[in-house]
Amino acid sequence: MRAATSPRFRCCASRSARRRRGANDIGRKKSVYEAHGVPELWLVDDVASVVLVFGCSAPDVTYYDTALELDGDDTLCSPLLPGFELALAELFA
Repeated sequence: MRAATSPRFRCCASRSARRRRGANDIGRKKSVYEAHGVPELWLVDDVASVVLVFGCSAPDVTYYDTALELDGDDTLCSPLLPGFELALAELFA
């Protein structure tokens, strides 16, 4: 787990390999981070070369109400990390 800020996480990235990426693995991780108030979660599947992004649409939303699936053609960025951009082609190269 990598935290973008401390002591309270703003966003978190977690590796999730395809062989373990079933609904249980994703649901478990989402539930844990959501319950701890992490407003944005990135699940990186390096086998499938995708990043699943879950987030809260507003500061007062307490559950993940937005979801994206990004692949190697996309650029990962976040409103919680102004100026941060990661070309996923570089990540999955």
